[in-house]
This record gives sequence, C-alpha cells and structure tokens, in this order.
Amino acid sequence: MSVLYKFVLLSVLSFCISASAIITNEEDQGEGVILTPGQTLVLQCNDTDNPSAKIEWLKNGLSLNATDERIKEEMSNNSLVIKDTLESDCGNYTCKSANQEAIIPVRSIVKIAHVDYSRNVVQNQNIVLLCNVTQGTPLPTVQWRKDNEPLNMSDPRITVKADLRGVEATEIIISDARFEDRAQYTCIVTNEISSANATILVRVKDKYAALWPFLGICAEVAVLCTIIFIYEKRRQKPDFDESETEHNTENKSVADQDEKNRDVRQRK
Repeated sequence: MSVLYKFVLLSVLSFCISASAIITNEEDQGEGVILTPGQTLVLQCNDTDNPSAKIEWLKNGLSLNATDERIKEEMSNNSLVIKDTLESDCGNYTCKSANQEAIIPVRSIVKIAHVDYSRNVVQNQNIVLLCNVTQGTPLPTVQWRKDNEPLNMSDPRITVKADLRGVEATEIIISDARFEDRAQYTCIVTNEISSANATILVRVKDKYAALWPFLGICAEVAVLCTIIFIYEKRRQKPDFDESETEHNTENKSVADQDEKNRDVRQRK
C-alpha cells in the first residue's frame, strides 16, 4: 500500500469521524430546519467526543447579534433559541466545539400573497400581473405560464421586473393588450424545499365596450321621444277638428236665431 494511498485513506476516515462528532437536532442530519415566521426556533448541537465542551454559535459565518433580545444561547443543553422568528432569521447556523463544527441550514417555505381570480383589461391598455412572493428562503425562482404553456418571455411587449428582495419576474407587464392575450396566467414559485402557484384569468374587452351601453340608452331615449311626439300629434288633431265643429255649430245657431227674429218683425 503506497504512502499516498494511506494518507488519503486516513484523511477520509478523519473527516468522517470529525463530521459525525457533533449531532444536531435536525430530523435528518444535514437536511436543515424549516423556520415558520412568528414561532420559536430551537437549534441544538451535542459534541459526542466531548459532551461538556462549550458550543459557539455563528450565523452565515459571523457572530450572533448580541443586542437582539429574541436570541438566547442555552448553555445547559447547548441550544440556540430564537423567539418570534422573522424571515430574516433564515441562514446557515454553525455550532463549533473545539475543532468540531456542524452547519444547520435554516430555511422557509414559499408563500404567495392572495391574487384576484380574474381581471378585466380594456383593449390597448397594459396588462400588469403580480406574483407577490411574501416568503421563501433560499430566494425562489418564478416561472409564468399561459394556459398551461410556458409564457414567451422574449415577446417584446412583455416587461419583466423583480421585487425588493431580488426575486426576478414577480411582476410582468404586457403592453398594448390584444384579444389573443385573453388567457389564464399562472405564476409558479419554487425554492429548494417547496413551491407554490397562483392563477388569474385575464379578459380583454373591446375599447368601445363602455360606449355601447351609453349609445343604447341614447337610442332608447330617441325612440321614446319619437313615440311621444307622434302620440301627441295624433291626439291634438281630433281635438282641433272637434273644436272647429263646435264653432261652426255655434255660428249656425246664431244665424238661425237671427233669421227667426227677422221673421217675427216682418209679421208684426
């Protein structure tokens, strides 16, 4: 057996022994812990080679924030307790004991804010679609689908934006809406440990759609006015004829009376 082979074998054995010397409270060693914001996070390490050894905790390779009252190290059981956890508490926590150390990844599942189930957009306006990722560490990726087919992000009408955390494609803008843009749009958000999705139905309406009801009302008013005008016209004509007949009758009566009076005077 060569000297080089012995050295490599001893190095591997030494690494395995060193890696297994610290036991964490992870359900599966090395798989990490899931953080739920608002709840208490407890991390624990035990040095099997030296159970009484002092444990030092680091986050992302740096010392813990000593001024944060939510964070407390329990020396009695070599644990780290974080109360009222925040999304920012996610990261890689290292527990060190003498020459031994172990890393506990702390991550969170993906969550998306509620979105409307449908939206109406007027033709030629912009379609703005939001996929508001409220939680997820490591940072997730976002994919968009249109009617279950990948959305063509290279379309020059589509603008892609990122959120404040740097998650790309959390907002897309489709300019100059067309009727063929009517579809179900789905955003799929994924990170290493979970995924979530949200779907919205976009309807594209005719740009003159709002004008049709008004024109319909105007047409109804015009028809109604025409009917009233014709009705009044027909109603006034019989009244005029009746008035003229009564006037002629009165004139005839007066003429007859005058004729009678003349006859009486002649007889006298």
